[in-house]
Amino acid sequence: MLKLTGPFIFRFLIRAWLFMAVFGLSLFFVVPKEAEGKGILSKLKKSFKARIKKEKTTPKPTSILYLGDSMSMGAFGRVFDMRLREAGFEVYTYVAGGATPYYWLSRYEPIASNIGFWEKTPTIDRRLKVVKEVPKVESLVENCNPDIVVIQTGINLYSSLNSKRREKSDNVALVEGLCRDMAKAAVRGGRRCYWIAPPSSHPERFSFDLQEEMSSIMDDVVSPFGRVFDSREVTKFIDPYPETDGIHYGPTEAKAWAQHVVSDFLTYAGNDAVGRRALDPDEPFGAKHVEVKKAIPVDPSTIVWSEIDVKLRLKIKTEIPRVKAVTYRSCLVLYEYEVQEVMEGYYPYETLRVAHYGVFNRKYTAKSRYRLGSEKAWKMVPLQNYPTLRRLQMFDDLEPDFDKPIYIIRQE
Repeated sequence: MLKLTGPFIFRFLIRAWLFMAVFGLSLFFVVPKEAEGKGILSKLKKSFKARIKKEKTTPKPTSILYLGDSMSMGAFGRVFDMRLREAGFEVYTYVAGGATPYYWLSRYEPIASNIGFWEKTPTIDRRLKVVKEVPKVESLVENCNPDIVVIQTGINLYSSLNSKRREKSDNVALVEGLCRDMAKAAVRGGRRCYWIAPPSSHPERFSFDLQEEMSSIMDDVVSPFGRVFDSREVTKFIDPYPETDGIHYGPTEAKAWAQHVVSDFLTYAGNDAVGRRALDPDEPFGAKHVEVKKAIPVDPSTIVWSEIDVKLRLKIKTEIPRVKAVTYRSCLVLYEYEVQEVMEGYYPYETLRVAHYGVFNRKYTAKSRYRLGSEKAWKMVPLQNYPTLRRLQMFDDLEPDFDKPIYIIRQE
């Protein structure tokens, strides 16, 4: 008979504990095939692999940089922007009233816009009455990194194309140069350019021949870099003129115009414009050799002159007339100042012409007694902003200079 002594029981328990430990470990490491993949680690691996696969199969949305002038400030721009976002594009919209390629290109000095600015991105949506500097297309392309650059422009180039200051051939060369430079800036890095040419204007504002000429220039110059949508083919200006300005459409017509452009753009983007093509930065799409003309200085008539804050030194005075020579009780006289500093706003010239009251209410003013070399600092606005003052008699014996606008001290 086995005698259960203390040492025997102790040895038995030790052996039993070791057996259970070894048996338990074998159960842990020997996993049936049908149970493989059910552990936490395996589930994590599967989840990680699925996420990587999803990221690889879900393409980044095509991004759009949309630049426009005042035609895009209202219903047309809102509808076009909204439809692109609804279609899944990542859209960066920048619209500046009065803008031309001259505003957007970095080769020219920054220009303010005081007739409206709209910025809408995936994180920002704001409208401003005034912007000190319209952003440059090169910086926007770099910061937004778009796949396609949409440019709506042209209305503000009619004055350049129809200018009487130059020969007609020079007018054409000027507009061609601005459009070509803008298209080239848009396609840098293999991006695509979609160009929205102006809609129809009232023929009494801009003749049919002038409108046709603008469309032809844009098609010839921009087409080698991308697609040009001739908006005149789908629009007609029906509002009366001069009761309206003859160029800006009402909401109904503007929305209809936008729908036509959206349909064409979605076809273009869906077929061959998603993503980028590896292009030489200086080689336009679809053309191996395109003659690039030397840039021509910009026409001052393309600038929308606005408020400036400047320091000036009086250079030339118009001779002050005798009080009896003044037709009415007051008159203006034109002075020319040297520009010492532009503290706010945009003014590109070294001299500035200012209209002052020389005579007011039949009396000479303090400004009539200014001496040459006098230094002044004023906030100034274009004289054209004050229609009543423009009707006053103005004495001007300075050398003609039609490029420079005439300014006046801002009326508080």
